[in-house]
Amino acid sequence: MRRRKTISPDYFHSGFFGVEDSLVSTTGALAGIAISATSKEAIIATALVIIAVESTSMAASEFISEETEEDVEKEKIPANPIISGLIIFVGYIIAGMVPLIPYLLLPHLQAIPVSIVAALMGLLALGIFKGKVTHKSKLRAAVEVLIIGGIAAGIGLAVGIIFKI
Repeated sequence: MRRRKTISPDYFHSGFFGVEDSLVSTTGALAGIAISATSKEAIIATALVIIAVESTSMAASEFISEETEEDVEKEKIPANPIISGLIIFVGYIIAGMVPLIPYLLLPHLQAIPVSIVAALMGLLALGIFKGKVTHKSKLRAAVEVLIIGGIAAGIGLAVGIIFKI
């Protein structure tokens, strides 16, 4: 009898954590900074945006990844912490490019909505994947990840608007 290889739920946790956190925090920070001033005050605005986005994003990431891990965890397989760390690292870098690429290609004011839409599409894709690996409704999972991540990223945009210099 051949034993079926499965993936440790901890790896799913790491993957969802890295990708969601990067999409949310990078989008929120870039949008907030882009609508803010480019002066000394911009440093203050940047700090406020990053603090607001990162704290909210970490909470959203933990919720989404823990929930996904619980749904996937039928048979616990030990995870290698180095592999888990690499999954977060690579996922964060790849997902961070999603909202960054519009800023590399377009003037910053035009890049804001393109970046936000790209990140929201990334969150939808992450939610669909979550539905697939948890064997739950892909639509429900996509909407859940979109709403939670969208709110967290929206905080960065709101802080940028509030502290616009």
